[in-house]
Amino acid sequence: MIGNSLTTNSAAGNQIAVFIDFENVALWAEQEFIDFELTPLMEYLQSRGPVVIKRVYGDWSRFSHYREELMNNSVDLVQIYSVRAGKNRADIRMALDAMETAITRPQIQTFVIVSGDSDFGPLVVKLREYSRYTLGIGPRDVTHPLLVKACDEFIYLEAVLGEMHDLHEMSQPTATDNETARTLLAKALNVHAQRGELPVLAAKLKQTMLLMDSAFNEANFGYSQFKNWLETNIDLISLFLKDMQLYVAPKDYAVPGDLDLRPWEGSGTGLTSNGHSQGGNGSKPAAITAATALQSAPVDPATQKLTLRLQYKQIFNRLKMTSVDFSTRRDVLRDIYRELSERPNQRTTDDLLEELCLRYEAQGLIRSKTTLRQIWQMGFRQRAFDYNDQVASVHVPVRLADEIDSEAAFVQRAESGFVYAVINAGLDIDKEELAMILLNARDQGDYIQSLLDDLEERGLITYEDKRYGLPGHSAIPFADEPALQLIRYDIEHVQLPDTLPRTQEKARSLAKTAMLQRSQDFAASARSYLFACRLQWDAVEAGDPGASLEDLRWYMASYASVKAGELSQIHRDYANSRPYYLAFFNLVQEDDPLWSRMRGLINPMLSYYWVNAWRELGLTAANPSHNTTSPAEIAVNAANHQNPELQRLWFAMTQGLAEANPGLLRRVANQIRLSRSDSPIYAQVADTIEQMLMA
Repeated sequence: MIGNSLTTNSAAGNQIAVFIDFENVALWAEQEFIDFELTPLMEYLQSRGPVVIKRVYGDWSRFSHYREELMNNSVDLVQIYSVRAGKNRADIRMALDAMETAITRPQIQTFVIVSGDSDFGPLVVKLREYSRYTLGIGPRDVTHPLLVKACDEFIYLEAVLGEMHDLHEMSQPTATDNETARTLLAKALNVHAQRGELPVLAAKLKQTMLLMDSAFNEANFGYSQFKNWLETNIDLISLFLKDMQLYVAPKDYAVPGDLDLRPWEGSGTGLTSNGHSQGGNGSKPAAITAATALQSAPVDPATQKLTLRLQYKQIFNRLKMTSVDFSTRRDVLRDIYRELSERPNQRTTDDLLEELCLRYEAQGLIRSKTTLRQIWQMGFRQRAFDYNDQVASVHVPVRLADEIDSEAAFVQRAESGFVYAVINAGLDIDKEELAMILLNARDQGDYIQSLLDDLEERGLITYEDKRYGLPGHSAIPFADEPALQLIRYDIEHVQLPDTLPRTQEKARSLAKTAMLQRSQDFAASARSYLFACRLQWDAVEAGDPGASLEDLRWYMASYASVKAGELSQIHRDYANSRPYYLAFFNLVQEDDPLWSRMRGLINPMLSYYWVNAWRELGLTAANPSHNTTSPAEIAVNAANHQNPELQRLWFAMTQGLAEANPGLLRRVANQIRLSRSDSPIYAQVADTIEQMLMA
């Protein structure tokens, strides 16, 4: 949950009215392959105060599959009919309703506008003239800067929905974003220094920063609390504690003797007991890793346990494995087992989760579909399900794996993923700490041992020299995947420089370098990614501590995307680029954790994949833009093009995509059906795609 116990805004405690431009938000979510759910958004708003008005504007004949969840959140659905394609009329009605509310209901002091449309800028300005606090929420990539600047505070929708990437992943905010925020911090402190208000309360400092730049929010940088973001900038500031409240001052601030302040001891993010960075020389605090924490000597046992606990939680949080409490996790796992035992192969994952969601709603239990999907993925990662020789997808009929013969076996299989994640990260096993995190009971070490035994029996881990680790050559389960054989060939035949260190750290460094290179030099980026793939592949096969399959898949998907770009954009070798596109799509499945890590690339990769059909046939005059045209529009244009060769090529390419990633293609079909066009060809293309998926 995004929030900060140390931070409030001027509207805290006042009643809230929220107005949602659903068409703007829902179409963005569909195009970015994000599962938009209203529940996380409403939970966030309710954490800020009582939400007394909840209105959502859209054409519900087009968004009918969202209506049930919207109604479950007790929102008012305002019907906005589409007069013609391409025209969104919600902005006028929303503006009228918001102004009427501001005039007739003075007790409502906070107005939330959920949209990325700059047309709402004048509305926000007018609301502020009426002394209303305005909070804007919109998608990061499509929200207009004018709307951001107009609001008192603006939060990106991805952060609210939990779709922001983990800060410690390589897809973190740009250096420019970080430096802009750090500059804002320094300017805000300077304002308080001029007022003689140092040290300043952290909550007050954030208010000043928001007044100076409403787009600032620590959640956009991967932090759930403002104090955590402050700690990462300890080279600029000093933090103090007084009466259980956090205060901030510039780095060189000298504490007057009459102030009862003590240095902030930090919250496990790299601060020492005196409140200073461990990095020294003004550097940012280094993250605590298994290597640094467990190899330091001497190590106090209590400190070692605390370090392990923090590392366990960090791993589980990154995989979204601990966002659900123990009782909910167990209840849902048991219900999934019972449903699949009684009715195997009769429902898809999506259908089953929808049924469970409705059942829990009828029982008065707040369990969103996102929560259910996270629990489902626990079993999916441990291969507790069988998709009848089809590519695993939420749209394919599913049953339990053959070896699952009891409810206890299913729960154990799903929960063994926690232990596997720890071993996969190269950490030691502390049964008491794991039992406390997973089961809320330290005396359940025997159950943790049973999870270890299950993993060992399935050949997923080994126990040697009193330490658990990954097995050797069987450690890459996707090595023989047909769609990945070209990448595997590249990895096995690349010649690494003699001077290149053969370490995982070097692989990660190469991957970071490749990210910086990809916008300027496809060939150099592909080479760096390929080196990273080879180093990580060798480390996983050797069972090196910390050698992660997730990182290997990340490097392989990144290499596939850049290599496809090199061949198609630089060498114009469109035919030979296709296998790399398909390898990327094969790796990035919607039930896989890699889906969320690579989501930002999925849309452009799909657009390039289909646009290359025009280029391959030399049809440049009719070539749609991959930047401004959605994959759905490109598919419709290709399927109905006057050139029969293009139609045939698009059909063949789409069949390949159906084999590599049917879930992604089904999402495209849904996008096409949601299109505002009244032309029947849209429905025809969607039908064609769905027929491919059924073949």
